[in-house]
Amino acid sequence: MQIVVIGAGNMGCLYGANLSRAGVEVTLVDPWQEHIEQIQAHGLTMAGLHGEFAATVQATNDPKTAPAADLVIILVNAYSTREAAESARLLLKKNGFALTLQNGLGNVEVLQQVLGQERVLAGLSFHSADLQGPGSVYHTNEGPTYLGEIDGSRTARLADLERLMARAGMLPVVEADIMVTIWGKFVHNCAINALCAITDLTPGHIQNVAALDEFQTHIIEETLALVEARGVRIPADTPLQEIKQYCATKFHRVSMLQHLARGRPTEIDALNGYVVTESRKLGLCCPYSESLTALIKGRELRRD
Repeated sequence: MQIVVIGAGNMGCLYGANLSRAGVEVTLVDPWQEHIEQIQAHGLTMAGLHGEFAATVQATNDPKTAPAADLVIILVNAYSTREAAESARLLLKKNGFALTLQNGLGNVEVLQQVLGQERVLAGLSFHSADLQGPGSVYHTNEGPTYLGEIDGSRTARLADLERLMARAGMLPVVEADIMVTIWGKFVHNCAINALCAITDLTPGHIQNVAALDEFQTHIIEETLALVEARGVRIPADTPLQEIKQYCATKFHRVSMLQHLARGRPTEIDALNGYVVTESRKLGLCCPYSESLTALIKGRELRRD
């Protein structure tokens, strides 16, 4: 099986390395030249929860040089989804398909527009990793990899993907309604990612600052108000309490903080920024989400 991972950041490397160790051929595609050259010369160095190992993967910064793929995994930030979809369209074999494991909303729809509905599977990950430097990644948090067909069907390709992810140690869980799960993760990400990125804290430290803990509560409430107004179902019965409990035990560096540290744009527009734009359409007030989105956009600015 030939897999191409578009987006060789912390998560792209995490999945690429473990799938390679499971016995499939993996090619990573990413524009960061130094990162790609390091992987080409010395392999991809992994450490953390799955142990220390060097993954043998191919790497390129030009998607046109990647091999034809049975599976393309999309792990770019949301603002690059359309570009990644166009690359996937060129790379996929006749019966190949794409899988998104991205954060935020709107990625599935973009992929379907470019590739066709029948060629897209959706998923999300509760694993976390830290890109330590060129060619080096540390696995910081372990959790499920949720997978599903958009229409809820149980197909042979989904079963094959589940077995492959299990061999790779990525803890797959097949969902009957993957979009419900994606909306649930959206609420989770809105509550944590930008808040940790702007404060340089881990999720577990939020509760140690009373004002910040209260701010997070307001962010969750505004996000849930949008969910209710849109008539969307999410998995959690008590999402605010469940997010607070999750944060209490997690001390990893979130991906949005890593993006800011490397001077890269974030996916704020697909998370808290999405809450702002969609809430305005429905006449909902979301001052905390507006403030957090504006602050992240200010941090994204890199002055000469």
